[in-house]
Amino acid sequence: MLVVVDPGHGGADPGAVSAALREKDLTLAVALAVARELSLFRAAVRLTRQTDAAVSLADRVEMANAAGADLFLSVHINAGGGTGFESYVHPSADERTRQIRSAVHRKVAAVFTEAGFPDRGEKQADLYVLRRTRMPAVLLEYGFIDHPRDAAFLADAEVQGRLARATAEGVAEAFGLPADPSPPASSGSVGGPDLSEWAKEARDWAVRSGISDGERPKDPATREEVWVMLHRLAQKSGASG
Repeated sequence: MLVVVDPGHGGADPGAVSAALREKDLTLAVALAVARELSLFRAAVRLTRQTDAAVSLADRVEMANAAGADLFLSVHINAGGGTGFESYVHPSADERTRQIRSAVHRKVAAVFTEAGFPDRGEKQADLYVLRRTRMPAVLLEYGFIDHPRDAAFLADAEVQGRLARATAEGVAEAFGLPADPSPPASSGSVGGPDLSEWAKEARDWAVRSGISDGERPKDPATREEVWVMLHRLAQKSGASG
C-alpha cells in the first residue's frame, strides 16, 4: 500500500508560530518520523515535502492523486488557545475513511491522554486537502503550538517519535499490516531493500552529487562522516573555505 504523508506548511509559510517554534518545522519532523515508522510496516511512503520547501495545496493533492495513494495523511500543529489532540476528515467522507481515521485517532490520542492532555475528538471540516484528494484522507492536529505545555511536549524528539509510532500503528491496524514490525535486515548494497521509499530520491541525488556513496542507509552517521559529506557539498557548490 502507498501512504502520502503531508507535512503542513513550509517555505515562506511557517504555519502557526509561538516563541521559538514554527509549525512547519514540527510538522516536517513528525512527518519524517511517521514515514520511517510506516516503512517498518512495509508500507510505501511518499512525502509532499522532505525539506523546508513551499508546496501548494493543489500540488500536494495532485501528488497523492497521481500516485494512486491508498491514504493521504496530513500532519499539522494546532493553534488558537486550546490544548490536546484532534483529527479531521471531510464532512462527506465515507465510512471507510472514518474507520481509518478512528484507528489512527485512538492510537495518537492515547499518547496525549497518557501525558495528561485532552482528547479533543474526531471532527470534520471542509479543508482543501480533504476535499480534493481521491482516496481516504485524514488531517491530524498534534497539539497546540501556542499552549506552553503542548509546545514543550511537541518539541521533544522522543515525543515526536512516540507520536509517529502511534500514527503508524493506527494506519497498520486500519489496513491490516503486520502487527509487530521489525527493521529489515541490511543488504549492504546501494539502494538495497532496507532503503525506505521516502528516502530514495534524496539518496539518488546524494550519490549523483558525489556527497555520499549511498551505502548503509539505516546506519547512524558519525560526526566525522557528516563533516565529510558537508565538506564535499561545500566543495561542489564553491563555498569551501
